[in-house]
Amino acid sequence: MRKWMLTWNLQNLFSGLYLHAIFLFGSVCVVYSDCTPEQLAAIMNCSKHERHTRNYDYMEGGDVRIRQLFSRTQWFLTIDDRGNINGTQDPTDCYSILEIRTVSEGGILAIKGVKSQRYISMNKAGVLQGKDTYNENCNFKEVFLENYFNAYSSAKWTKNGKEMFIALSQKGKPIRGKKTRREHIASHFIPMKCREEERRAE
Repeated sequence: MRKWMLTWNLQNLFSGLYLHAIFLFGSVCVVYSDCTPEQLAAIMNCSKHERHTRNYDYMEGGDVRIRQLFSRTQWFLTIDDRGNINGTQDPTDCYSILEIRTVSEGGILAIKGVKSQRYISMNKAGVLQGKDTYNENCNFKEVFLENYFNAYSSAKWTKNGKEMFIALSQKGKPIRGKKTRREHIASHFIPMKCREEERRAE
């Protein structure tokens, strides 16, 4: 009797594990099916939650980095095809792969979604949007914080003399710039480096 119960339980266990594995594999395939080979390579090469080594060399000359911006509120920044900016907790989301390009001296950057091909912009009211074409609203200053996170403030707009930052709430929603501050954790991001760029720098 005990032998039969053990055999039956093991069969159920393996069946459950098999179905779970199929579900996980199917979920990953659905996510990856919308990605180009280049985007898949970027996803597969991106490090997990490791602190990047700070490298100031890219601050000159219009260099480009491929990164995921991981918020201190535990969300990856995304830009979709409609220009919506949100957070995702899925590290394989194609819309979280970003191109960060230096556009002028002093750490002025433009951030563009690799899949959506839209630039992050901030208007005078501090609203974040994804734009098809680059303009001055797409310029952000990269600030290196003492806690080893980075912050990104509008290079063009301020509110009552105060900087306005890219920020994601605890629910993964963009926060209007006028409500953000440098010290708020919603404004703190880790740019997750890709192994492909690490090899290129060696």
